[in-house]
Amino acid sequence: MSRIASGIGEGATARPAPAPEPAVDILFDCDTGIDDSMAIAYGAGNGAHFVACTTTHGNVPSATAGRNTVTVLDALGLTDVPVHVGAHRPMAQALQTAEWVHGEDGLGDAGVVQSTRPVAGHLGAAEIVRLVHERPGELTLVAVGPLTNLGLALVMDPDLPRLVRNVVIMGGAVNTAGNASHVGEANVWHDPEAAQLVVEAPWDLTVAGLEITMRTALPTSAIARIEASQDPRARLIGRVFQHYLGVYEPIVGARTCVLHDPLAMALALEPDLATYRLARAGVELRGERSRGQVVADLRNFEPDPTDPKEPGVVRLVDTLDVDRFHENFLRALGA
Repeated sequence: MSRIASGIGEGATARPAPAPEPAVDILFDCDTGIDDSMAIAYGAGNGAHFVACTTTHGNVPSATAGRNTVTVLDALGLTDVPVHVGAHRPMAQALQTAEWVHGEDGLGDAGVVQSTRPVAGHLGAAEIVRLVHERPGELTLVAVGPLTNLGLALVMDPDLPRLVRNVVIMGGAVNTAGNASHVGEANVWHDPEAAQLVVEAPWDLTVAGLEITMRTALPTSAIARIEASQDPRARLIGRVFQHYLGVYEPIVGARTCVLHDPLAMALALEPDLATYRLARAGVELRGERSRGQVVADLRNFEPDPTDPKEPGVVRLVDTLDVDRFHENFLRALGA
């Protein structure tokens, strides 16, 4: 089991907060950097039962994401959650990663001592297929990185959508600026082909994009509560997110950060934090400047779609109870 260097005492690990009943069975696909770590902590404290985690490229290479995922899980006391490394590159373009946002180690270069627990290699997509068949209709799939593992799983098994309870992704920038290109959000932009496979699949898909996640910046009072807390969970995240605060300060004009990935986890666990609209959507694959953009038809020229499992229909977040979301996050950290 891991500990946090120069922050948490020898052998000390955080205990997961008591989970409300019934817990939600989560299959978590991630590219664990800083906000993925925050999402894991949010889930551990708000009723997530992590069945397994799979990792992909994105914030950092997939193998690094696997090691980081095990490290965070173990630091939170979740030492029995298996982690499977998945796709190492996108389907149809070169690999790019974002260490400038998450630190060279993906955990903010904060001195987090890595877990030595074994990580299964190169089986992410296959593990998704296996687990969904093992527990049909039971698993909520939460994906907060590029969607390569999900895309590969759909290629492997076209029956996958009918076996998944529902899917929540952090991705896209509908009717707002991108963060990886003019209009492309990083998770979609890093593998647009995989994202299109996910969007066009006939499953209940909630999309938490930049149009809503950029409204979730923590107030300075919340930052202060995390940094003042002696709870091991808060001390872990408080160390890891210092790098993130520095990245976001010039973007949002305050020493804060945006809770991209934790929001996807929150909506999977507590959908009524938000209101939604259904829209037909797709991913731009060919545009010179618009490749990787999620394009949703917001015109209402035709009758609104009514079936969330209709191919190409996604559930977009309209409004969010940000204060409640922040309090849930702070509670999960013991802050």
